[in-house]
Amino acid sequence: MTDVDQQKNLTLRQAVLESFPSDSRFIRIQKLLVENSLDCVVLVGGDFATWLTSYHRYLAGLSAVVMKSDGDLTLFISPEEVELARKINGGIDIRSFGEGGFGLDLDSKLTLLAALRDFKPLRDAKSVGFAGVSANIANDLGWLSPVGLDDELMRIAQRKDRDEAEKIAVAYNLCWEAHRTVETAVNEGASELEIFTRAQSVAQLSLGQPIEFVADVLAGVNTAQVCCPIAVAGSKRIEIGEPLIADIAVRAAGYWGDTCRTYVRGENDEIRVGLEKLTRILDDASLELRPGAPANEVFNSIDRALKDMFPGSAFPHHAGHGIGLSCWQGPHIIPADTSVFESGMIVAVEPGVYFANRWGIRRENEYLITKNGGVELNEALASIGNQGS
Repeated sequence: MTDVDQQKNLTLRQAVLESFPSDSRFIRIQKLLVENSLDCVVLVGGDFATWLTSYHRYLAGLSAVVMKSDGDLTLFISPEEVELARKINGGIDIRSFGEGGFGLDLDSKLTLLAALRDFKPLRDAKSVGFAGVSANIANDLGWLSPVGLDDELMRIAQRKDRDEAEKIAVAYNLCWEAHRTVETAVNEGASELEIFTRAQSVAQLSLGQPIEFVADVLAGVNTAQVCCPIAVAGSKRIEIGEPLIADIAVRAAGYWGDTCRTYVRGENDEIRVGLEKLTRILDDASLELRPGAPANEVFNSIDRALKDMFPGSAFPHHAGHGIGLSCWQGPHIIPADTSVFESGMIVAVEPGVYFANRWGIRRENEYLITKNGGVELNEALASIGNQGS
């Protein structure tokens, strides 16, 4: 490795390390409580449990987390899940609600809310923050001066701690595992649905447990219809010279990864040249992913490039989105979203181009926002030694 290469690696490593928040999400939530003079916050929903306690199960029941201003956490889950939760995070207070059983409680949310109402720290609190429930419910529970914090917590969640980036990378790389089998299946002339099924199976078996899986797998002229629900994987087989769009999203341990590649069975010079142009557009867009850059300006830049390079084409979808506990969270790279990128955000960027009744192509990577621009997620974590894969 040359001295120049070593310096580039050091610069990349520093930019990646500096991109993560100096305070963890736990500290940032505590600061939010202090700023709002709140004794604690109640967060209802499984994503909050994953975010703050790492607890996530396939088809897990309803749950909630209470965080006190001193940082202490209490997780509320169904009785059957308590032992599982303790194995994942035995360092927090874990409590059950309800009588247990499966499908015996027609409104488990009411049962959970009753348990929260009776929880002493909440009863004694002078002021309570909440998220995941309506203001009417918060008032009905008798909490003093309840303050809705959904928007503030979403802003905190958009900037990822390093451990979250590593969890997202696990899901992201399951997507790439799926893509490897897609490429093989394309060369075999498999059907859309066969390719969809094989991609899901490979990702699931690689993880060793059930996954959540969403994918567009469209071949030939179907690629011009962009995505589901307009077009879904079916019996269409990919023929020689045809493109296939495989847009694959996987959720593992509560965090999502999202990717897209366009394949061709055999040769198609028009598609090949189009993909080369699309790759340049994606690479150029990644350089614009800097702190302070408005999401809609990045969209406009991508949109202009697509129109310049692909006259007569359509670009009818977003150019990207944040990713994490949700597959499609803010910031959204669309004309209407003027929010700005911040260091530590992870976004999927996906320019695409479509010619009606002919073909479409799309390409998508995930990027960590740094002061030097977006860095592809695997490259970013490799530069600092990824602990999560």
